[in-house]
Amino acid sequence: MLAAAGVLVVPAHAVAVCRPTPRDALGPFYKSGAPAVAELCAAAGKGAQRLTVTGRVTGLSDCRPLSDARIEVWQADAQGDYTMVGGTRDDPRCLLRATLTSDREGRYQYSTLLPGEYPGRPRHIHYRVTHANYAELVTQLYFDGGRGIAPPLTSTLKRDGDNWVAVFDITLSRR
Repeated sequence: MLAAAGVLVVPAHAVAVCRPTPRDALGPFYKSGAPAVAELCAAAGKGAQRLTVTGRVTGLSDCRPLSDARIEVWQADAQGDYTMVGGTRDDPRCLLRATLTSDREGRYQYSTLLPGEYPGRPRHIHYRVTHANYAELVTQLYFDGGRGIAPPLTSTLKRDGDNWVAVFDITLSRR
């Protein structure tokens, strides 16, 4: 009877607007072949600020979860320096790079250090996300309170005991 009266009942999840995650620069420090680990720095020194990032990968146009998305992440250390660049010998237990795969609900999670700022750049973590039938996405996760550029997306850092926590959901566009 409601349909006859012109009233359509729509599930709450269908009302949400599904928008692609904004693209950003790859940056000069991307290196392929990052290890398949969920701990980007197992050798964190005393006083290091720990960070856990969780999120979900979905696809346009319906925002359904995407399982088996490949998520590459890389970031600077607390001083704003990247590993695997230059001539320094890096600690393999703290490369601050990883390759992750989303689960069947599109979820991913990793632990790392809170990245530092460097001249002209707020705290951020780089992402390269790929999945069959979807366009590759290169983007960056920025954190509130940064300096430098005006980032397209930010995530609020929250405290959980001695750890920082951030959520970064990603929506891929179709090819």
